[in-house]
Amino acid sequence: MSLQENVIKQISDFLMSDEKGMLITGTHQFKKHRIVMHTINKIHNRKLILLRTNSMGMVKEHLKGLMKRQPKAGERFKLGNNVYEFDSFNTSSTWHKTNHNFSIVIVYPIDAIARGDVSMECIEDLFQFKEFDKIIFISWTDNLVNDYSKFDKYVNRKCVYDADDTKYHERVLETIHTKGL
Repeated sequence: MSLQENVIKQISDFLMSDEKGMLITGTHQFKKHRIVMHTINKIHNRKLILLRTNSMGMVKEHLKGLMKRQPKAGERFKLGNNVYEFDSFNTSSTWHKTNHNFSIVIVYPIDAIARGDVSMECIEDLFQFKEFDKIIFISWTDNLVNDYSKFDKYVNRKCVYDADDTKYHERVLETIHTKGL
């Protein structure tokens, strides 16, 4: 089974389980959130999903090719079989602009939270003021200063999605180690 097949199976198993939270890390920088969305799309139809991201200005970039324009906080977009709303974990004023009930919450990229640049308040807010069945935390670049144990109390399952391309995987690891990220 390839790395991609394994991560799809892990995500699928999680989505079909009674588990509440999942953490996905690994060297596949630009594809982890995409594979989550793709897998959700294969399993679910007409679900309302919240993507809480690092910046509203990055939504279109994170979803390159899927959106023609930049959404506003709380605005709904149909992507595949499901409907997404967006807010920013860096801007608490966007949190109340999204719905209260979601099937799934995706938090991406969690790096700034994991390294302590952003308070865990943005995660605690989800558990205090939103209702959802599943939450998926996704890293962008795993690095030495990220403390993913901050998410332990929220997750039942952890999955690593490293790049299938060995050269790309090694370049990411080399960058992390040489720059001390």
